[in-house]
Amino acid sequence: MFQASQLRFYFTYLSCLALLIGLVVSPYLQSMSLFGFAIAAVWESIATSETLAERWKAFWRRPDLWVFGLHFAIVLLGFWTVQDMDFWLERLRIKLPFLILPLAFFFMPQFPQRQYFSLLYVLIIVLSITSLGILINYSLDYENIQLLIKQGQAMPMPTNHIRFSLLLAIGVLVAGYLYWQGYYFKSEQERKWIAGMGLFLFGFIHLLSVRSGIAALYLALLVVGLRYAWVTRKYWLALGVIGAMVALPVLGYFVLPSFKMKVDYALYDLRMRQSGHTEMLSDSERITTLKVGWKIFKAAPLLGVGAGNLDQAVHAQYAAHHPNAARVMMPHNQFLYVAAGSGVVGLLLFCVAIFLPIFYQRNYQDELFLGTFVVLLASLLVEATLENAMGVALASYFWLWGLKQRVEGAL
Repeated sequence: MFQASQLRFYFTYLSCLALLIGLVVSPYLQSMSLFGFAIAAVWESIATSETLAERWKAFWRRPDLWVFGLHFAIVLLGFWTVQDMDFWLERLRIKLPFLILPLAFFFMPQFPQRQYFSLLYVLIIVLSITSLGILINYSLDYENIQLLIKQGQAMPMPTNHIRFSLLLAIGVLVAGYLYWQGYYFKSEQERKWIAGMGLFLFGFIHLLSVRSGIAALYLALLVVGLRYAWVTRKYWLALGVIGAMVALPVLGYFVLPSFKMKVDYALYDLRMRQSGHTEMLSDSERITTLKVGWKIFKAAPLLGVGAGNLDQAVHAQYAAHHPNAARVMMPHNQFLYVAAGSGVVGLLLFCVAIFLPIFYQRNYQDELFLGTFVVLLASLLVEATLENAMGVALASYFWLWGLKQRVEGAL
């Protein structure tokens, strides 16, 4: 029979597995895992010898954890100006994990290093299998999918293409990290499989040709590589990293048809935008969202229009200045999104919530945590990543688990 501590551990482990698999293929599993984390935290807090008051005080001594609650607070503090209650409540619901999960992760049982690494191992296996399925589908319907890419659309996949590309970027970093740490489940020969899956995911993200995911991966590899070269004083590595960052996209352009098609579409979009034709063009639409967000911010720079009123303000800007736009879109930059809705005050709180965890106790010294931070930070610059459930789950899981494992001494 399992002991109570073992049952708590396995329940938490299964919740983590559910989230990892859910992020890739099943939003339902993703949602259920969040409930699992909450149950695991309550279960652990009941079983511990410390009182709830002692644990609560200990939590408040971890600003790198409780600072995530600012994401929820920024939206909540906009209640006094709310005109669109449905939109405001939806924002609160999406940001709720940032309020609950830091507490849940703090109270949950600590994973030994090997079990933590095994979760990362599962992630790259699931990503590799899913990517292989997408690749097979691509080969079976090559002409039609190439036509979609030529039109600026994404290759068919089981989840949002941008979020999946970010997961692929993280998967590449995870594979490299596990290989570097010498991890294997049973046989040392598995390290070759880990390296192989990492290389496969690296190649596949180029085939997938989602530019935000590729850019995030390259930026993360550049930052981690340059930091490693600096710390080890192997400065020649810095030149190698920079050279690879330049050479690999050029090679991908000539080797991968889907990558070439995506680059050609971006160049076509640029030419059309310069000639004044912007309808139904992906990049042009993104730029329009930035212009709209900036105008909204300038109209109310201190406190914004209110987090619950941003949707109305965006529609009003489109109606007034972009009446011929094919669709109305929110600002494709998380920092601008927050600034437009909550002003400079909200933006400052948001920046604290984003940057404090990476600098607290020099958490940037952990290569995997630094890499995943850069991937998600890069996505914030080109998407409103934290305005949907999957983006919140991505950020909260990888950042909070990284903080828990590092600070509590498992790594």
